[in-house]
Amino acid sequence: MHFSTFLLTLFSSAALSAPLAPRAATSSRAIWLWDSDLIKDSTSLSTFLSDVTNPNYGISKVHALIDRDMGTSTWTNFVSKCNVSGISVSALMGDSQWILGSTTDGGPTLDHELTWLKQYQASAPANAKFSGVHLDIEPWGLDNWSSNQATYVSTLLTLVDEVKNVASPLNLPVAVDLPFWANTVSCQGSTLDVCVLKHVDTTTFMTYRNTAVGLLAVATPLLVDTVTKSSGKPVWLSVETSPNVADAGLISYAGKSVSTLMSDLQTVENTAKTLGGFAGIAIHSYKEFKELISG
Repeated sequence: MHFSTFLLTLFSSAALSAPLAPRAATSSRAIWLWDSDLIKDSTSLSTFLSDVTNPNYGISKVHALIDRDMGTSTWTNFVSKCNVSGISVSALMGDSQWILGSTTDGGPTLDHELTWLKQYQASAPANAKFSGVHLDIEPWGLDNWSSNQATYVSTLLTLVDEVKNVASPLNLPVAVDLPFWANTVSCQGSTLDVCVLKHVDTTTFMTYRNTAVGLLAVATPLLVDTVTKSSGKPVWLSVETSPNVADAGLISYAGKSVSTLMSDLQTVENTAKTLGGFAGIAIHSYKEFKELISG
């Protein structure tokens, strides 16, 4: 039986549309916050905290794009409020141009981001410290990825190690975003998924599909592969909610209801946690997720 046919049989339409049951505490949910400027505004911050702490959504982690121009006090206020609400905050950073030794539109270099992070962690009170580092470099987004794949993969690992060398003394775990097809990319005698996991603490695979069946079809091979080759390091899956992406009708929950998304997440979690290595599901990203909430 074809794998996707098996999944369709396994998850009947009745199961996918069933009301959400209480979530087990064996996996987590996270959300990316790219538009972190909102933390400067008290009203926007209050709305954000209300959204991410809603028990119906089960979110326990936020990957927030760090911004050196907002000042330490703005960040300590944000991180401390998240922490007291039971939401941990990872320092999100990344730019595909770092692979080429450049930046996008004059943005910060990796060295600047790491310097900011070190200074912040040193000065922030205990209840306002970041809980990890989340890297989103994505060299496969560069125009000449296909012809320079081996070089870019090597450079990616070098950058990851640079981050790890800074994060480890700060007791910050490092996570890296990877495409769902990372298990098809060669890397140091293995594949990119397994290879990167040897350098970091966890990965988040961009398993973007807009049904539980579709997501599991791309996620299951990754979970099976990494759990057998990566010493059981935790692996995250993820979903897309933006309408402004290629193939949105295939990969994004844009235009669907938030209840459909939550039901699908529960279905995926129930199956993924039986495969080992599964840590949780991340939602990309808060701006678009908020539009789902608003209906």
